Amino acid sequence: MTTKLTHHHLSAEQVNDEHGTAIMLTQQDGIEEPQSVLVHPFQLRAVCEQFGIIASDTRAAKTIATLQRRMVGLRDRIDNLADWMANHSDHAHADLSYETTQLRALQDLAGEWCADFEEGLPEGFGEGPQQQTTPPECTSAPAAQASLL
Repeated sequence: MTTKLTHHHLSAEQVNDEHGTAIMLTQQDGIEEPQSVLVHPFQLRAVCEQFGIIASDTRAAKTIATLQRRMVGLRDRIDNLADWMANHSDHAHADLSYETTQLRALQDLAGEWCADFEEGLPEGFGEGPQQQTTPPECTSAPAAQASLL
């Protein structure tokens, strides 16, 4: 099976030779003879990684996992704050409608941002808000930030 891609006078075709699978890059620009080079897929990948065109799988996977973990942590904190505001804040003595509206908007955004990668996370990771019966405990900023990582 051969796969061929043509874009801007360059074609890339997957071929098999005596060394295995290779990529033949052929450039046809005008009426001159086409220029071709045969490269191994790992060579092509290494060149693209070197010039920052693509990230290596392990580096990309680590970055994605870190960002997912942080987004889920942020979403969970927003959910917990929204739950506390709805159930424990002092609505009788203060008009918190603006704060509650903004918090619900943040909650919607965080839920949307996390929705696409829920399937790839370990079971129980980032489950919805925990029901709290008391206000959250105050924590120093550095300790709170460390718990997000």
